Amino acid sequence: MRPTLALLLLASAGSALHAQDINFEILNNMYPLDMSTDGSVIVGNDFNYETVRWTAGTGVVNLGRGTFPLGVGAGTPDCSDDGSVVSATIINTAGTLATQGRWTEATGWVDLMPPPPADGGLIDLSYGSAWGLSGDGEHVTGLYWRPGNASTGLAHASFSGTTSGSIIDLGSTMKDSRANHANYDGSVVVGWDTSASFGYWSPAVWENGTLTHLNTNEGWAMANYITAAGDIIGGDTYNELWQRSDATIWTRDGAGGWDETLLGSLPGTVAPHGLATVHSMTPDGSIIVGYNKFSNTAASAGWIWNETDGMVNIIDWITARGVTIPSNMLILDLTCISADGRIMAGIGIDINTAEPLGFRISPACPADFTGDGSLDIFDVFAFLDAFNNGDLSADFTDDGAYDIFDVFAFLDLFNAGCP
Repeated sequence: MRPTLALLLLASAGSALHAQDINFEILNNMYPLDMSTDGSVIVGNDFNYETVRWTAGTGVVNLGRGTFPLGVGAGTPDCSDDGSVVSATIINTAGTLATQGRWTEATGWVDLMPPPPADGGLIDLSYGSAWGLSGDGEHVTGLYWRPGNASTGLAHASFSGTTSGSIIDLGSTMKDSRANHANYDGSVVVGWDTSASFGYWSPAVWENGTLTHLNTNEGWAMANYITAAGDIIGGDTYNELWQRSDATIWTRDGAGGWDETLLGSLPGTVAPHGLATVHSMTPDGSIIVGYNKFSNTAASAGWIWNETDGMVNIIDWITARGVTIPSNMLILDLTCISADGRIMAGIGIDINTAEPLGFRISPACPADFTGDGSLDIFDVFAFLDAFNNGDLSADFTDDGAYDIFDVFAFLDLFNAGCP
């Protein structure tokens, strides 16, 4: 950046202005499950297990082809990093069975099965289910059904391309397996595989056709998420001491292996049904979000983690920032976060009607780059860094370019102060 531009920003900084921390937005009739890296697109399910897609301009839009008429529900909708591609379990073109599907605005839904892999077929009106999507939108992950193969696994982890018939079997070391997510180009896939002894699910990673168990403790656990670069995995491991599953990340160790770090669970999470797991994180793993089940009787909760504060109940995090959660809303999960950590979404329900009340958290003041609740010279410095690095947060005009118009937009918001 030219020195004159930096001086222009500094001269325009003015005095510090107080800012509210966050906007808390209700997304009616939606369970948000995934978002684009910039947080502008959110995908999920509605009450009838139909796949829906949200943007600020369109609101919640039903993409159709839901499996509800068949009485079949499995998998999760996911979107590509830019939000233009969606994957989900859908009803097939004929409306007679469930299959994996891939959606773009240009093509609509494309059935990925039939044909399934050679050993695949129908179980309970379903060829399989979709559980994840690579960041480039090219590869759907999930499972396909293998009727007649009870001894070697009725379900195997699957990985697909963009067209029907491209489903491949990722395999299992013992019996059943499932692929939950893939990195940007699909070169690293994570999920669960049946453990070698008692048949529990173990967190697993597939790389170059090789399946590796990330943890072999004898209890239910899985990997749910991997960063775009393929270097940090999130999920949970079974804590044999406390007899519960604790949120966990695995980081590449530089020697082809993975270092395990337990993040734990929220206070009050008890055996034998307590569970905390990772759903999503920023690319560097500095902010992590997930789900916590306290017991079989208590309501669940979402959480947010960073190294300084540890794991915090998202309800406490929201209320500490001055937001009053609607009295009819129960927050159950925090499912996704933008790449810059400034936008999040999660699942809630209306306690009076049991209908979905998704939510989206975003900065109340976009010019507050430091997130400290005030506008001052440090926000200018932070914007300059983001602008020079081509960070999405500095694209104030949302046109994919980083130019003087983004600077003008930032200055307008900065000088206007925060509501």
